[in-house]
Amino acid sequence: MTQRSIIRRATALLLVTILCVFCIGTAFAEPDSEPVDLSRAKSAVIAELSSLTPVIAKETDVKLDVAGLARLPVLLYVCESIDAGKLALDATVTVSEAAAAVPGPTAFVEANERISAESLLKAAVMILAGDAIQALAEACAGTSGAALSSINARLSELSIEAECMSLSAEGVRLSANDLLKLGAALAESETFCAYSAVYMDEIVHEKGNRTELVNANRLIRNTTGCFGMATGSSTEAGYCGLFGVRRGETAYLCVVTGAPDSAMRFSIAQEMIEYCFVTYKATTLARAGEVLVEAMPIHGATVHSVDLVAGADAVLLLRQGETYERTLSLPETLDAPIHAGQAVGKAYFTGPDGNVVAEIDLLPQMDVPCATLWDHVRRVFVNWLHG
Repeated sequence: MTQRSIIRRATALLLVTILCVFCIGTAFAEPDSEPVDLSRAKSAVIAELSSLTPVIAKETDVKLDVAGLARLPVLLYVCESIDAGKLALDATVTVSEAAAAVPGPTAFVEANERISAESLLKAAVMILAGDAIQALAEACAGTSGAALSSINARLSELSIEAECMSLSAEGVRLSANDLLKLGAALAESETFCAYSAVYMDEIVHEKGNRTELVNANRLIRNTTGCFGMATGSSTEAGYCGLFGVRRGETAYLCVVTGAPDSAMRFSIAQEMIEYCFVTYKATTLARAGEVLVEAMPIHGATVHSVDLVAGADAVLLLRQGETYERTLSLPETLDAPIHAGQAVGKAYFTGPDGNVVAEIDLLPQMDVPCATLWDHVRRVFVNWLHG
């Protein structure tokens, strides 16, 4: 074999080796895409419930037609009003002509029909029945105008840039982030949660006829820990959904809008939910009012020290197995007077990468006034007696 042939064969072998290494490296390379394919949804997001920290997200700030989910601000007003005692569930509601005429999912109530608030509530929460939601809103506020004023004020409180011009919520466009905020508020309502995960029920009308209610949220039946929320669809909006799932101490809210069909809507939501529960765990860092610093020294007061408590809840979403560290920023001593709502320091929580992922104010557990001259004299006398 000539020297030239040997060189050619060695070169060819080297090229094959390089190609194999490249192919193997490519085959085992980490994928550069999102963990869940969101390409068939207009927007989507999944976030930890208490902090609304997003894990997977797409187009979350884009205002969209979300079909029946546009009624959630009105439903939130109804549920919070019932929570507050403004309308009893055993009260009788007379359905107005305007409420009976609302299109879309319906409880099939008639104008001037008298029906219990609880029956209307079932239809409102389980299937987002527009006639039931409007009838309840009118009953809670007395008039449509008063209800709309309260609804829009609540949207402003939630930092949602939207306005309801009618109790049917026609024309209201919401983003995925807006739906997360509404979902978090609804999750706090005992009235809403009592019916949101009910799959099948019925209501009895004034004339004795019955309307069967079947919740369109398929995740209630086939996803562990689903506590409901709402679905909606239309030709323009596509298939939309807001879903809540809780397992142990970890809970997520999931939004999907603009899916091409019902099956895809649920498939995307379920993939996001299962991915998050496998990959992450919500860790409670502190609860509002929890003592984080004991016996903080205080100067010039009637007492020698005061406990410091967390000013708010703090929840951190960590990958399974990850840990966090807590550091405190405080003066060596406090000076009286101080008030219970006054921030006197901070607690910082650092993730595995060394970055601060959460911070909360530290508050005195109680008001501590300045010591008077008599307090000082008495303290000296007591010390002398025990000296």
